[in-house]
Amino acid sequence: MRNPAIKILATAASTLVLAATVFADSNFDRTLNVSGSPNVSVSTGSGYIKLHPGSGSQVHIVAHVRAGHGWMSGGDVDSRIQQIVSNPPIVQSGNDITIGERHNNDLYRNITIDYDITLPKSSAINAGTGSGDIEIQDVGANVKAQSGSGSVHVRGVEGTTTLGTGSGDIELQQTGPGDVKAETGSGSIRLQGLSGALKAGTGSGDIEAQGQPTSDWKLSTGSGSVRLIVGSAKFNLDADTGSGNINVSQPITMQGSLNRHHVSGAVNGGGPIIRVGTGSGDIQIK
Repeated sequence: MRNPAIKILATAASTLVLAATVFADSNFDRTLNVSGSPNVSVSTGSGYIKLHPGSGSQVHIVAHVRAGHGWMSGGDVDSRIQQIVSNPPIVQSGNDITIGERHNNDLYRNITIDYDITLPKSSAINAGTGSGDIEIQDVGANVKAQSGSGSVHVRGVEGTTTLGTGSGDIELQQTGPGDVKAETGSGSIRLQGLSGALKAGTGSGDIEAQGQPTSDWKLSTGSGSVRLIVGSAKFNLDADTGSGNINVSQPITMQGSLNRHHVSGAVNGGGPIIRVGTGSGDIQIK
């Protein structure tokens, strides 16, 4: 004879599984007409953001809306999803476009919205997610992207770029001059094609930066290695590691006493200042 307690538990488990699957996913799709270089701001409390180049005169928004935590989302999640889909969080005022809900609104409680957007290549972009990845490919005259928890990958940006995440990796491939700021609480940072000022920092992770220091650079990691590829650039170096070695491939005129954990001097005659610091890890400059 089957144990009644087991039957009750099985029934309860089946009910929970059913409750977790009844909530409907839905989508909304909008196309906005713009001119010139629009200012596009997109945010989501939970979900990914993907931005790609499209028409030079339109912003095309595709959003996937779903329950964020299954049965824990609340019994009204279906109706709230339908409200969002029926009245998407999109506001346009000329060339200024805001996508996503930025305020603490019960309508969006435990709901995830993923955004896949095409927009003019020359757009000014401000993207943010509380939890999720951000991917920006070949679009953006200048970019600001921030994730509370997730990776940030940006490629083909031509101007000033500010990237950050509480936990996750940052990758940037820059195709035009512009100052760069990249910070993560925990994760690696990889930057390519730099031409301008740089500030890069991670609490724990490696940093790799390639480009021309036309203005000052500052790079720091609590624990990790730092690798700079700057070729024949002229700069003044101030490098420090708590535990690790420093290797500089270029000719350097040393300043102060010789110390394998701290190097200060002029490289190729000197120029902008590059400050590099790691609590534990090697520093390599080539």
